[in-house]
Amino acid sequence: MFKSNTTPFFKIDKISLIYLLIIIFIQIIKQDSILIENYYSTFFYKFSSEISLYIFGTFTFSLGDILYLTLPLLLWYILKKENTRRKNLKNIFQFIATLYILFNFQWGLNYYRIPLEEKLLIKKKYELNSLIKVTELFINNTNSIHKRISNSDTLPVVLNHKINKELFLESIESIKRLKKENITNGYPFKISIKKSLFSTPLSYMGFNGYINPFTLEAQINTNTPELYLPTTISHEIAHQIGYSAEDEANFIGIMAAIKSKNIFISYSGNVQALRYFLNEIYKIDKTKFDLLIIKVNKGIIKNIKLADKQLKEYNNPLETYFKDFYGMFLKANNQKEGIKSYNMVVSLLVNYYSNQ
Repeated sequence: MFKSNTTPFFKIDKISLIYLLIIIFIQIIKQDSILIENYYSTFFYKFSSEISLYIFGTFTFSLGDILYLTLPLLLWYILKKENTRRKNLKNIFQFIATLYILFNFQWGLNYYRIPLEEKLLIKKKYELNSLIKVTELFINNTNSIHKRISNSDTLPVVLNHKINKELFLESIESIKRLKKENITNGYPFKISIKKSLFSTPLSYMGFNGYINPFTLEAQINTNTPELYLPTTISHEIAHQIGYSAEDEANFIGIMAAIKSKNIFISYSGNVQALRYFLNEIYKIDKTKFDLLIIKVNKGIIKNIKLADKQLKEYNNPLETYFKDFYGMFLKANNQKEGIKSYNMVVSLLVNYYSNQ
């Protein structure tokens, strides 16, 4: 009787088995937000992120963007023609598994930590009354700051935000102030904020920035309107310090800008929050929106329209598909609302200021 020397197609080698066991382990610990919060986000990630920010922060260019460019080349390299189909399938599995494991341990598990609203003891939902009251508060505050800068209700504020080290440092100082107020639990000790090499593609995709989950570099779209630049930078810093959820990063980004000692940055933060509130009221009650919008200084409206005009220059039919794809990515990472998660910042802001 002859023995077959062929290897079963479904046989798993030891390395692939180890990968599989690690992936199962990740899926198990994702179910326990307290474990993630106490042992990953505020312990393991706190130290691992400092190492990453220190190493990759030393590069003046975006190493993370270059890494993305090399991934297709690496995949092409491991899929050799002389390999058997089984060998190539094994290589693909190990390649994807490596990225998945690195993504989760390097940053992604933060999606499963205790939600910020629970730590701040604020509600998830809000009443329309509360939304209107907080909106009126922000109208008064933003009008006041606007008038201090422009000395006129009708003139827009001339902004001069530049993507440079000074703006990054002020953003970090603002994040530090949030820690003192127990809104966040940390801040980066090393700057790792870069101008993205993909700024134009990002504009067409509808994104002002992103964090590279492997290098933790914050990538800023250089085409971002000056009005939204401070909150974008603080938003990405929030991701760096372990707040993966988009609504939480939005909340921290806006709050950091509002509390900045730089009046222009504070103005940008207040305008961004006010814009979210007014958009939400418009969707709920157009009559109340009309009553509130006339209270906003015309100069502020001009600033918003100018920024939105800059964003519209990159409008294209494919933007929806890019955002839908990113929405699926968010849903796969514990953000049930998908791309709508960005707008959930309204709930955090309304309830936070209602409690004040």
